Amino acid sequence: MCDVNHHGFTRPGYLIDVKAESIAAEGALFTRALAHHAEVGLSTEQIRGLLDISREYHARQVQIRLRMAQLAEQAEQKRGRLTPARLAERKPLLDERAELFRADEELFFTYAARGQELLTDEQLDLISDIYHAEKDEGLAVLAPALRGAVGPTFTFRPTEVAS
Repeated sequence: MCDVNHHGFTRPGYLIDVKAESIAAEGALFTRALAHHAEVGLSTEQIRGLLDISREYHARQVQIRLRMAQLAEQAEQKRGRLTPARLAERKPLLDERAELFRADEELFFTYAARGQELLTDEQLDLISDIYHAEKDEGLAVLAPALRGAVGPTFTFRPTEVAS
């Protein structure tokens, strides 16, 4: 039993942590497809297109994240008591941050769909197979640590892992 007072959920074996964070990829898209370009059979045009989409995505994401940082600084309580009036002053800042959080995730899906338009169904299936194989390999490496964290009855079965 860990005697550290963790924030939120405990982290058995420090392997599990639950945070409220965006599901949007950080900075780059289609890195797996590009890393396996030969295996996936990407053409030069597809590679260039995916790189352009990834660059555009990153630039737009940086704009959103910079604005979120500005709003966070403005909303921060630096001195004094949080009175109802001070809380009310922060509501528009928090509302805009929430809108930007959603915009960040929508941006991810919009640009992911644009990149998928450049790929064939067969290429998408192959990229998915590569992803699941890499994920299963990584989880298999963690299986002993997970077993130690949650108990000896833990068994890793790749087919049961949600994608």
